[in-house]
Amino acid sequence: MSTSERRQLKIGYSIWPTGHHRTAWRLPEAVNSGTTDAALLAKSIRTAERGLFDYFFIGNSVKSDPHSTRANGNETFKIEGYTLAGYAAAITERIGVVVTINATYSDPYNTARAIASLDHLTHGRAGLNVITGVAGSHEAAANFSRSAHPDTEDKYDWADEFTDVVYALLGSWEPDWLLDDRATGRFLDPAKGHRIDHEGKFFSVRGPLNVPPPPQGRIPLIHAGTSERSFEYGARYADIRFSPYRGPEWNRRYYDDIKGRLAAHGRDPEHQFILPGFTFFVADTTREARAKYREIQRFTTDEYLPHAVSDFVGIDLSSVKPTERVLDVIDPSALRPTLTGADDLAAAGNTWTIDRYTGNKLWAVELALEAYGGDEAVTFRDLFNYIANFPGNQAPVVGGGREVADWIEQRFEDREIDGVKVFPPYSEYPLEAFVDLVVPELQRRGIFRTEYTTSTLRDHLGLPAAP
Repeated sequence: MSTSERRQLKIGYSIWPTGHHRTAWRLPEAVNSGTTDAALLAKSIRTAERGLFDYFFIGNSVKSDPHSTRANGNETFKIEGYTLAGYAAAITERIGVVVTINATYSDPYNTARAIASLDHLTHGRAGLNVITGVAGSHEAAANFSRSAHPDTEDKYDWADEFTDVVYALLGSWEPDWLLDDRATGRFLDPAKGHRIDHEGKFFSVRGPLNVPPPPQGRIPLIHAGTSERSFEYGARYADIRFSPYRGPEWNRRYYDDIKGRLAAHGRDPEHQFILPGFTFFVADTTREARAKYREIQRFTTDEYLPHAVSDFVGIDLSSVKPTERVLDVIDPSALRPTLTGADDLAAAGNTWTIDRYTGNKLWAVELALEAYGGDEAVTFRDLFNYIANFPGNQAPVVGGGREVADWIEQRFEDREIDGVKVFPPYSEYPLEAFVDLVVPELQRRGIFRTEYTTSTLRDHLGLPAAP
């Protein structure tokens, strides 16, 4: 297979104004004004485009409890997505721009108008990330005149209908709507606009949209979630699926399961991309990267809690001292999960929740030791620092440019992932380091573009032309 025919990595940049790591903002060199600093935001967006990333991803939050912050402003403050997307569109030329909306608290007509408008202003670079909010978390509900957040079934019933209406509105004008007939005075052909006349459980929408059809036709959609309803929603609609990363065996199974769901919806598995998020700690040398990672981890102010470590790894460590070495107490490889076939998966519930799939959480110890570079001197205090800063579904990857590229390439070639979403631990050096040290390595291996040869997000991703 020639280089031009090789499967290509998809890379997105997820902006977190003060970085994704819980304590890295405390570094002397960290820049923490990114929430509303237009110059810093512009620099990061342009850096991602210089790195030839597929898209610039703008997260969203509609909750506003000051106490929900994770020791920095990222959890409390989120600049409004469409506003930032319009700004990003004005200062870039090729990179995709993805906006996040919470469907539970959004209107489909307004959403269709906004995303179609953004697609026009970016000349076809817009993408839409649809979230539904966490069931049982009611912080956002009070901001929208509601007493509680809906449960999983209700919120996905809403999301299904919401998405159908959005796409119906986006397709409510035929592409040849414009006449521009100056001789007869006919600007557009009203026969090319069609009412959708939607009457459903949650929405009643007449249409058509009062914005011309988007240049891309069908706007690429992104989704993440862990419930069965989320998996089915993604199989039906999503072009990109954000996923956790738990290790090679787990993620190969996840990859196969998610891709295997698409055929039931008449979709090609090669046209949906699975992208875990990763927090990359990259430096000129592996030694420098590991030293910086340890420096950041030591900013942890939490008091050592034995039960937190025990809960994290799934075994009782209450009598273990924080100064003891992890490998003197735990052998992660001996406790690695042994699920091998479909029957085992069925027995595990096929829910992809970690506890039910692995039977224990020792996978996390392996990831922690890997982040520390396999250092045999890693103590339980080090492990606790890892836990205190554990980035949810984003595993930290630490190393020099070549080492990080090796790590990505292996997982890409093994079909654990189709690419990565880059979560820099702090602003602003880590994103630049990834672009300058990792991207050239991936390009040399023929698995990532060396220039933009396409102009729309759909084309960047290699998605088929939309009607």
